[in-house]
Amino acid sequence: QVPDFSLIYLLNHPVALVAKLVEGLCALQSKVARITMEMIAANQPGQPVQRDPFMPYFQYYSVGVESDPFVVDLHETEQDTGYAESQFRVQLLDNYAGLLQFLQRLEELRRTTQDPTIAVDFEGVKLCRHGAMCLAQFSCEGDPSTIFVVDVYLLGPNTFSMQTTNGTSLKAILEDPEVRKVWFDPRNDIDALYHYFGVRPRGIFDLQVAEVAVRRSKGLKVSYVLGLSKCLESCPGLVKDQKQFAVRLNELGKKLFEPVHGGSYDVFKQRPMNHVILVYAAHDVRYMLALYESYRAALDSSWERRVEMCSTERGNWCLNLEYVIPSSEAPSF
Repeated sequence: QVPDFSLIYLLNHPVALVAKLVEGLCALQSKVARITMEMIAANQPGQPVQRDPFMPYFQYYSVGVESDPFVVDLHETEQDTGYAESQFRVQLLDNYAGLLQFLQRLEELRRTTQDPTIAVDFEGVKLCRHGAMCLAQFSCEGDPSTIFVVDVYLLGPNTFSMQTTNGTSLKAILEDPEVRKVWFDPRNDIDALYHYFGVRPRGIFDLQVAEVAVRRSKGLKVSYVLGLSKCLESCPGLVKDQKQFAVRLNELGKKLFEPVHGGSYDVFKQRPMNHVILVYAAHDVRYMLALYESYRAALDSSWERRVEMCSTERGNWCLNLEYVIPSSEAPSF
């Protein structure tokens, strides 16, 4: 039941009202799917129930990283105990009601935080102005255990233009220079955002550039950049088990989407979504804010300004008249 003041608000804001109704329908859908899974399990004792076919009926997932292979549990609501207590929560936003709630969360973060910071990443098929964007992943400061995965492939261009009653959209958040976007090499992502959706992000802090700055600040000669996996392996804020899981998940993901490993990038378009792909995408941003804090602590204000300037230059990659493949050479700054 909705408190009186919320009900009045919803009646005056039809979009929010519809979103609330859809939220209830999604919870009911998840409950029916859960009952179906329990019935299947009862009819085939000793045999595991295949979960991937049921994933479209759930929006909340918790990832158990202790076992190998890892376990993904499905939850009906974010209030479920298993979800709320998990250290790795994933919320899949594959309908406009879920997207609207996420936008309201970002709106509140921007309103209540002096220097709001979010981690962002995107997945797709050869992602750039010539490829297809499929997923957008976000992690917000203050709640690093929850990763929001937006299904851009299903929601389409409205993913970035849909607004709250106060005018907050993903386009507005990404283009707001007052909201810091922690990214890991944004060049291909922004090339796709700009040419497909008319989004030109600002306020970028590129972790790949920051890692180069950390090494150079120590007097080291740096010729090439590192990938995210290598950066996580050397992050002092992560323990051994977290680093090992990151390596293992990276290998599992690449087997599914990299042609050289027998995979196909089209796996990002497949629905129902493969649970490995969902977790792989979510994990890409899971520790970005931890890397961000680690690199900032290692850099003085002069080096941090250089990182910000170089990050802005990389954010302008989309303005090249022709697509330019990003180089692995370390930028000069």
